[in-house]
Amino acid sequence: MSLFDIGVSGLNSAQWGLTTTGQNISNAATPGYTQEKPVYQEASGQYTTSGYMGSGVNTATVSRSYSDFLTKALNSAQSNSSSLNTYYSMLSQLNNLVGDPTTGIGAGITSYFTSLQSVANNPGTTSTRQSLMSSAQSLANQVNAAATTYNQLRTGVNQQLTSAVTQINSYTNQIATLNGQIASASSQGQPPNQLLDARDQAVANLSQLTSVHVNTVDGAYNVSIGTGQPLVSGTTAYQLQAVTSTSDPSELSIAYASPNGTPLTPATTQYLPDSTFGGGSVGGLLAFRSQSLDPAQAQLGSLATSFAAQMNQQNSLGIDLNGNPGTALFSVGSPTVYSNSRNTGNAQLSVSIANPTQAPSGNYTLSYNGTSYTVTDRASGAALGTLTPTAAGVASGTVAGLNISVASGAMNAGDSFTIEPTSGSLGNFSLATTNPTAIAAASPAVASAGASNAGTANISAATVAAGYSIPSSMTLTYNATTQQMTSNVAVTLPSSTVVPAGTPFAYNPALGLTVSNGTGVSATISGTPASNDTFTIAANTGGTSDGSNALAMANLGSVKSLNGGTDSLTSAYANYVNQIGNETNNLQSSSTSATAVLTQATSAQQSVSGVNLNEEAANLIQYQQLYQANSKVIQTASTLFSTLLGIFN
Repeated sequence: MSLFDIGVSGLNSAQWGLTTTGQNISNAATPGYTQEKPVYQEASGQYTTSGYMGSGVNTATVSRSYSDFLTKALNSAQSNSSSLNTYYSMLSQLNNLVGDPTTGIGAGITSYFTSLQSVANNPGTTSTRQSLMSSAQSLANQVNAAATTYNQLRTGVNQQLTSAVTQINSYTNQIATLNGQIASASSQGQPPNQLLDARDQAVANLSQLTSVHVNTVDGAYNVSIGTGQPLVSGTTAYQLQAVTSTSDPSELSIAYASPNGTPLTPATTQYLPDSTFGGGSVGGLLAFRSQSLDPAQAQLGSLATSFAAQMNQQNSLGIDLNGNPGTALFSVGSPTVYSNSRNTGNAQLSVSIANPTQAPSGNYTLSYNGTSYTVTDRASGAALGTLTPTAAGVASGTVAGLNISVASGAMNAGDSFTIEPTSGSLGNFSLATTNPTAIAAASPAVASAGASNAGTANISAATVAAGYSIPSSMTLTYNATTQQMTSNVAVTLPSSTVVPAGTPFAYNPALGLTVSNGTGVSATISGTPASNDTFTIAANTGGTSDGSNALAMANLGSVKSLNGGTDSLTSAYANYVNQIGNETNNLQSSSTSATAVLTQATSAQQSVSGVNLNEEAANLIQYQQLYQANSKVIQTASTLFSTLLGIFN
């Protein structure tokens, strides 16, 4: 090996360094580009009796500054950040809907109860009744608008899922194709860095859509999701499709597409559980739908159902402006039941809400495993109870506040039904009547103290319970000497003791006493009456001037009747708004933290794989000097050779 050859080898190596540095500088802003470095090694020496003579330098390869650990950490951080950002973006839209203080449902509820109070104060005034009906219609419009918004959000989730699946298929096709190209190019002995960068970038893009696991087998990337469901295996890409959910036709699920393009049926389609997509924008969309959107709609539907039921129930306990018993003011839809499209049985399910004033606030699944019928919560997956088969084999029972029965047919093992008790209540919420006279503002019974009473005792407004009747008026007379009362008709005391007509019973002025006619009509006497003071409970014949039942309806806004007596209608809605607001704030914090983690992971990965222009500028000078030095070696060798030739000439 001559000095000239050694110089040429050094010149070539310097050329590789300059070329690689130029490549790095040119691609400094290229997404997915990994910094490249030439790898030099000393050429094999030539044996002589004086020792091995150096043979210069070889450029073994051009390597990528690649860290598998940092790249996987970056992809994981990117998947988590994308999931939380997507979830937060969707939840913010929901929060803006329910939290609007002027146009939200809360404002409509407040306006309605304010109008009810006005009717209670002026029950015979037509204008106050018309104003109440106007408030009721506005509230119904707001509830219906909420249903529209929920449906729009669900449609938005479906559209984004469809788009994301198309992108996933595009990236998995790229990875599979690149696996083949890389294998072919690598067979020549050198790594195809450009193809490797392209494949890593495709995986990074895929990680923004869903959380993936990458295993390298013989240089090829095998990509999977969830618990090992494959997306790429060697040069094969497994295509996905967004299809109608088997359990809820208003939603889309993700499933494997047919490998050969043949049509699939629900029975032959391989559906992927939502839990398969634990990260990325797809994971965020699915989490928002199952953990926030569906439960929130069910909860608001529960409030709407309870509101309508309580109003209708109380209105039925009054008499309207024409003296007739009150009828329903609002109507809501019945529970929605979906038969799973993969069911093999022919069962038909019957579902009703056991107590509409305490409507369930979730969505449920009834499944049959061949032995037992189990009801589970769709959001948490928790088992809530089972149905009991009757002697005739018909399964029925009350679970989670629902009366459920297999009305006809039979369920086969593996069959299931989705039950949404109140989700449809928002879209179907409406006024049952628009007639102002239908407001039963008056109580059917009236309680009064005798005009000549000399004591300080009072009697409350008469109240009635469902199924009441007023067969005759009740007059109570007090005897101060014996501290007893007598009645012209039988009296039922709080202890359920029935006192016959004319029979005295004790009255303690310090405690007061609630008395009933035994048919659902009652009133409470309090204070100290004088002897011969009388108190009467009778049919209300002057209903146009009585607003006691309207007052009872207005009070329903603050009566703690929900959630085990901890919430009223207004506080339950406020808690609903606060719950979504708190969830949004928490998710914003999580999203911000995930973004910070992503920034750190990106910095760590780029510190190894990214192009540092200052470093490359220094490399340019280094390789330029190396090039010039080796050129000098060649020049010296040429001069020496010319001198040698001159000696012989």
